[in-house]
Amino acid sequence: MVDGVGGPGEVRRIEGIQNPFVEKSKGKERKEKEDQVEIKHASLVSDLIEEAKKIPSVREELVEDLRKAIESGNYFVDVEKLARKLLEELSE
Repeated sequence: MVDGVGGPGEVRRIEGIQNPFVEKSKGKERKEKEDQVEIKHASLVSDLIEEAKKIPSVREELVEDLRKAIESGNYFVDVEKLARKLLEELSE
């Protein structure tokens, strides 16, 4: 045995501790506080959100131009450029 340690069965109570369990303070009620968030520039944030909603997720004009070019047979793919881009992406 290690000097001063009698083993797992010999655990002594620490003096001054009456009850090892934590108790709520008696007679004092703790007032719960709610979390609060303050946004100083709320109107600016709101305006930016509204502007972002107006931006289309798809560039409709570009899509329409491409659709017309494909339908009329005027859209050609540069296969060498496409192959280079694919190889670049695969090599990363």
